[in-house]
Amino acid sequence: MAGAIISPVLNPMGEELGVDPALTRLIITTHGIFIALCSPLIGIIIDRIGAKKPLIFGLIIYGFSGSAGLIITSYWLLIVSRIIIGVGISAIFTSITVLILNLYEGQQRNSVMGWRASSNNFGGILWPLLGGYLGTFSWHTPFAAYLVGIPLGILVFLTVPDKHKGVTESTDAVNHKESAWRIFKSIRILYITYGLTFFTHILLYANVVFVPQLVEPFGTISPFHIGILLSTMGLAAAVSSLMYGKIKAGLSYKTIVIIVLLIWVAGSIIISQASSTMMVGLAMALYGFGMGAIMPTTVVWTGESVPALFRGRLTSYLATFGYVGQFLSPVILSPIASLFGLSTVFIIIAGISTLLFIGLLFFLREKVKAEL
Repeated sequence: MAGAIISPVLNPMGEELGVDPALTRLIITTHGIFIALCSPLIGIIIDRIGAKKPLIFGLIIYGFSGSAGLIITSYWLLIVSRIIIGVGISAIFTSITVLILNLYEGQQRNSVMGWRASSNNFGGILWPLLGGYLGTFSWHTPFAAYLVGIPLGILVFLTVPDKHKGVTESTDAVNHKESAWRIFKSIRILYITYGLTFFTHILLYANVVFVPQLVEPFGTISPFHIGILLSTMGLAAAVSSLMYGKIKAGLSYKTIVIIVLLIWVAGSIIISQASSTMMVGLAMALYGFGMGAIMPTTVVWTGESVPALFRGRLTSYLATFGYVGQFLSPVILSPIASLFGLSTVFIIIAGISTLLFIGLLFFLREKVKAEL
């Protein structure tokens, strides 16, 4: 919702604020950098006081800072409000993760984490539609949707239990930081889950950025049709996330990741050779199905692999790696697209997915078996 709700009004927003398109795009990307920067600090706080209070704080901040765009008429004040909303989102993201890990176990935990991911993906389909509708009144109007954070914060306060498994006594912060670092070095699964999160978000934004350009040679393609193609990825992700509890009941985390990587190889090859929107749509569906399975996998696998004392800190880095991946995706891939063409971008993604598949087989073969 953070960027999707206002993306339909970026052009009129930029025109009225008097800034060029490059600066206007910062309005929907600035918050991501601050989510990445603030998440580790939020993780430390969660480990010390529990996840409920940071979640309430995040939702209230989200509601007030997000809706500030209703009245702001200055570009730089709007950027400041986006920085603040990034802080709120970092608290929401990690708090929800830790709450689910603490409140549920086993098959129920897998199902609930899948529902969480499915909700995210369905939101990716619905919020742009709402933003587009509200944007017909004014570019300010879509910002009203952020106000939903305030009643949600009150609802969390009244209904959500605070099952805290973190620090319960006064401890030395430096020692805990060192302990978290030792845990990170000793649990090799974290290298996999962080790396997969980074790669997943690079792949996600590769599609968001390059698919509109990729389909241009196929004829006159309207923004609506491009939206449908991208929504196909979100819909497929939502469906696989919704089914995640059943998927995990029959497969190990390792097997799920291996299957997803093979699906991404197939999707990348198809889109690199695509000659029609139908082929691109098929690739989008494959990408989405894999993303819907990989996102809850990395979260639950991380949470179950680390001591409850450090869940806030070590799961918060998932947000950091994810949002850094979103930011770096066009930075890394755009020069490749300019020099070698769009098809090369997806051929390289297919190659990386293949290497990750092979590397995962060897990486998990011996020592890590005890951690599964």
